[in-house]
Amino acid sequence: MQYKTKRVPFELKDFDQETGIFTGYAAVFGNVDAGGDLIQAGAFSKTLKDEKDRIKICWQHDPYSPIGKPIEMSEDKKGLFVKGQISDTSLGKDVKILMKDGVINELSIGYDTVQKEWKDGVRHLKEVKLYEFSPVTWAMNDEALITSVKGSCGVKDVLNRVVDVLDRLSEKSEVKEEDEVAKMMESMERLERAVDKG
Repeated sequence: MQYKTKRVPFELKDFDQETGIFTGYAAVFGNVDAGGDLIQAGAFSKTLKDEKDRIKICWQHDPYSPIGKPIEMSEDKKGLFVKGQISDTSLGKDVKILMKDGVINELSIGYDTVQKEWKDGVRHLKEVKLYEFSPVTWAMNDEALITSVKGSCGVKDVLNRVVDVLDRLSEKSEVKEEDEVAKMMESMERLERAVDKG
C-alpha cells in the first residue's frame, strides 16, 4: 500500500507505560505545514464514520509493524485527537520505553487525499482517507528526511516527497515550478547520498 504521510509534534499526556495508553493530536487543523498543505476541519469525518475500525497504530509507518490500536479518535477545534494503546509485544515494549523517555514524541498520519482545493498556493485538504497513525522519530521538515535517518525508511520519505512535488506540478500551474523543482533535485541528492551510505 502506498500512501502519503504527514507528521506533527504532539504532547504526550497521561501516558501509562504499563498499559501503553497515550493521548495526543495526530493532525492539526488550520496551519500550513512544511509540505505546504493545510488540513481543514472535517477532513477526517468520513473515515471516522465509515472505516474507524480499520485504522491501526503502526511503528514508523510500517504496515508490517502494527503496534497497537486506537481507543478513541475524534475531531475537535484543534485537530484529530487520538487516544491509543500500544500492545505488549516485544516491539511494543520498546516503543513504550522510548515514549516514556521522551525519545519518541511525535505522531504522523498515513493517508490518501480524497478532496483538495488550491488557494493562494496552499493545498487545502478537505477530505482525507486515514489508514493509520504512527509514533515517529522526526517531524515533517526537509532537513530531517535523510540526514538523521538511515536505511529504507529515509529513502521512502524522500521518494514520497519527490512524488508529492510531481503531483503538485501537475495539479496547479500557479505553483512556482522553479522552487518546487529545486526542492525535488535536493531531495534526489539526499536519496543518492542515503543509497551510497547503505
